[in-house]
Amino acid sequence: MAVAVVIPLYNHEAYIGEAIRSVLSQSRPVDRIVIIDDGSRDRSVEVARGFDDKRITLSTQENAGAHVTLNRAIAEAARDCEFIGILNSDDIYLPGRLEKCVGFLERNPGIDVVASALQLIDQSGAVLDDSNPKARWAKTVWGARRDDLCEWLGIANFAKSSSNFVGRRQVFLDHPFRDYRYVHDYFFVVLCALEQRLGIVEEELLLYRTHPSNTIKSDPLEKVTREVLRMNLDLLRELAPRLAESPGMRGRCTAYFRTLMGNHADFRAEVFLHVVAQLIAGVPAEALDGSLGEMTGTKFPELAAPSNRALRKQLAESGQAAAMKNELSRSKWLRLGRKLGLLGDLP
Repeated sequence: MAVAVVIPLYNHEAYIGEAIRSVLSQSRPVDRIVIIDDGSRDRSVEVARGFDDKRITLSTQENAGAHVTLNRAIAEAARDCEFIGILNSDDIYLPGRLEKCVGFLERNPGIDVVASALQLIDQSGAVLDDSNPKARWAKTVWGARRDDLCEWLGIANFAKSSSNFVGRRQVFLDHPFRDYRYVHDYFFVVLCALEQRLGIVEEELLLYRTHPSNTIKSDPLEKVTREVLRMNLDLLRELAPRLAESPGMRGRCTAYFRTLMGNHADFRAEVFLHVVAQLIAGVPAEALDGSLGEMTGTKFPELAAPSNRALRKQLAESGQAAAMKNELSRSKWLRLGRKLGLLGDLP
C-alpha cells in the first residue's frame, strides 16, 4: 500500500532540507511527499524547490496556521495513499521510521495510528545529552510508561509532536486537527487512545528539534495552560454522547482524567474544577436532578458496582506497612543501632 509523508512548512529554511532528506532516505521508500508552505517569510520555499524528485509536490498559501496546513496536506495525500506520516519542517525521521511504523500498522489491523519513542536534538542537530533538562524530561515521560495509554497520556503527552504520528489515512480524516496553537497534537492523540486506535513503537525513530522558536516555547506559560484547559473541556464535549452509551469509554476517560488531575505539567486541576463548577452553576437544579434520575443500573452498571477494589488494596497495604513499622520499632537491635548512631528514622 502507498505511503505518503506530509510536511507543513513555515519559516524553517535552516531545517527543511534536512527534513526532506530524512524522508527520501527511508528504508521503506515513500510514494509521495506533500509539502505545503504556510506563508513563510524566509527562504524555506526556495530550499524545498531545490529537491528534484517527482514524488515531491510543493504548494504555497497565505499564513493560515498549523492545523489548516496539516489538514490540507493530509487531504491531498489521502487521495491515493493508505498510510500517512507527518513531519514538521524542523524535525527529522531516522532511517527506519516508516518501515517500522507502517509495518506495525500492517501487523495490527485494529490500530490506526502509532507514535514512537524519540530523541531531542538542538538547533545544530546534535542529540541533547541526558543531563539537559529537556532531554531528562523526555526520558522521564517515557520512563513513566503505562500499559494503559489513556492513563499514560494523563501523565504527559508522550507523543510530544504531530511529527510523531504515522497512521492510516482514515484516522486523520476522521479526526482533523483542531484550531489550537499548542495542543492540536495532544487532543488528537488522546482521542485516538480513548478510541483504542493508538499503538506504540518503543524504538527511538524520530528526532525532535528544540530551538527558541518552537511554538510552545514562544509564548507565556499562561497561554499554554489555558489552552490545555480548553482542550480538555472540548474533549468532554466531543465524548459526551459516547460517555453516555459506553462503559468502556467511561472507564478509559476516567483513567485519563485520574492521572491528568494530579500529574500533567500544563494542566491546572484547580482552575478546571472552577470552570466546571461555573458551568454547572448555570444549570437549573431540576435539570440536574432529571439527568441523575435518568441514570439506571442497566445503562450505567457502575452505579451498582461494588466498592473500589484498588482503594481496598491500598488500604490493606497501608495497614500492612503500619504493622511492619510498629514491629520493627520494637526491635532491640534497631534501638541499639540508634543509640550507636548507626540508624536514623525508619523510612
